[in-house]
Amino acid sequence: MGIFFKAMSQKETKNWEKACMVGFYVFLISLFTNQLYFYLFHHYLLSNFAIFWIGLIAAFGWSFILNRKAAKVRA
Repeated sequence: MGIFFKAMSQKETKNWEKACMVGFYVFLISLFTNQLYFYLFHHYLLSNFAIFWIGLIAAFGWSFILNRKAAKVRA
């Protein structure tokens, strides 16, 4: 695996775990919002594809932000 991916440090691993939780909650909130909108207006606000990407971008984005903040503290 070392050919394609670099080893994650302990701090990067902790940041990824935090980002996964943020991504999970963003998924839940977006699914809840979408379902509530459906009950009120009888059509969906977001597509499944949009919800998928919103959750992934939230997780990877938050991980990137946390890693950048940690790098600034170390430097």
